Amino acid sequence: MKNKTYKQEEILEFIKEALEEFNFIIESKYITKSEFTKFNKFFKNILRLSKKKKNPYFYPNYQGNTSNDEFYWTYPTFHTYEDSKCIGKIITLNIENVPNLDLKAIYRQFPLLIENHELLISLKPFIKLGKRPKDLEKDYEAERLKKASLENKATCGICGDYWELVDMMGEGQKFGLSKNVIADHGFTIRDGFGRNGVCFGARFESWEKSPKVKIEYVEQILKPILEKVKKEEPSEATLIALTKWVARFKVELEEYYKLSFNERRDVEQPNRPEYMLSGQKVGLLLSTTRPTTLKELVEYWNNYKASIENEIIRFQTSIKNWTLQPTPRERLKQQ
Repeated sequence: MKNKTYKQEEILEFIKEALEEFNFIIESKYITKSEFTKFNKFFKNILRLSKKKKNPYFYPNYQGNTSNDEFYWTYPTFHTYEDSKCIGKIITLNIENVPNLDLKAIYRQFPLLIENHELLISLKPFIKLGKRPKDLEKDYEAERLKKASLENKATCGICGDYWELVDMMGEGQKFGLSKNVIADHGFTIRDGFGRNGVCFGARFESWEKSPKVKIEYVEQILKPILEKVKKEEPSEATLIALTKWVARFKVELEEYYKLSFNERRDVEQPNRPEYMLSGQKVGLLLSTTRPTTLKELVEYWNNYKASIENEIIRFQTSIKNWTLQPTPRERLKQQ
């Protein structure tokens, strides 16, 4: 599946938002260890040079290493991902990910990146452990709400983000909804033309105005997937088929790495075997060094089935507790 691509303008906006958070930290005269780590990583990656480097793990005669190329490229990266919170973004800044990328324009628009990094490093002796005190927190939700009101955005009932409200005419309508529906979002552009992966919540009324999007998601997506998964309980036959796939993969991978580097550029690398269930984009990667057991597959199946059941309960609870609310713009007018 093709990676999501971004526009130069989106990258500039991401950097602007990150620097606004950094400036707030500086102005508050208080910095936590996690904040220091996050922004040290941010500045290091955004200032990284594009460079071709020698692979220290390259072995000319070693076969089976999926990273066994003699050289690799490093690029500047927008990196605000925090492992502990599972939030943020990691976007490699090259033309594959940002087709209209202009690094010089980025550095011209943000000329103080190096100075800001040096300022951050100077704060290392003053790092505080633990979380930022409540009275020193930035009210990000208030800022998001204000921005959404100015841009006439409202909440998508599926992804929970603010998106533009638009009028949708013709065949693009869902359930005859045409006025003030959530704009298309969450998609990637297919090779050539068209879109992949539009969020289910697009073209429905916003969550503030109707719970219908969640009702339809449960009925059209979650319940049908659950019924399919219930019929996919792994058996001995499943295990035998997967074991054979792993054996074929090991042979195919060995043959792949017998090819020269130039030959490999024209041949698709064999896909690592994975145990996939209905509704999944990524399944359970199967080990190529030890046998997979039926117990592992059943446990994985049970956990996935339970996660869908819990998601249905979560959605149904939200539907039950739904109340009509003003959109961000309506809230602004009421103030």
